[in-house]
Amino acid sequence: MSTTNLSAGGKNEKENPGGKLCVGPLHGYSCLGQHGAIGGEFSLGIGSGLPGSALLSFRIPGIPPVFGLGLSIPGNGGRSSLVLLADWWLAQGNLVGFVDYYIGPGAFLGITDGGAQLGLRVPIGLDAYPIKPLEFFIEFAPAVNILSGSGVSSSFELQAGFGFRFWF
Repeated sequence: MSTTNLSAGGKNEKENPGGKLCVGPLHGYSCLGQHGAIGGEFSLGIGSGLPGSALLSFRIPGIPPVFGLGLSIPGNGGRSSLVLLADWWLAQGNLVGFVDYYIGPGAFLGITDGGAQLGLRVPIGLDAYPIKPLEFFIEFAPAVNILSGSGVSSSFELQAGFGFRFWF
């Protein structure tokens, strides 16, 4: 199992052909100019914190975090919600074959018609690249709410999802 350690500046130090610094969150794509991504994420329905519907998953070139943006408009009197995730993959590497792992700190902001939540999370994910630039992933993120509509809080939850991204 190989490991890629990322510095606080998001520099991938594993792949360094010709002495160049490689920047980007995705091991294997860092030196190929592959810095952006777009895809979808779907809640696994365990834990809480992610909308029950889909999230847009994306990475903006030149900015280290991978983002998620989700909106849920339920029927039958349920609560609507909007969530924004920002995760920084500080460690990543190859697990086996074309399956990689990643882990790092993250944050989330959730807004419902019942109030808002702000918290921290630690996404732990497995991703596979059956054909590049297509990535499939599954992710579990232990999370803690720091602020809620009622003030400071410290409730714990599990955020879990699966999805895909196209890297460019």
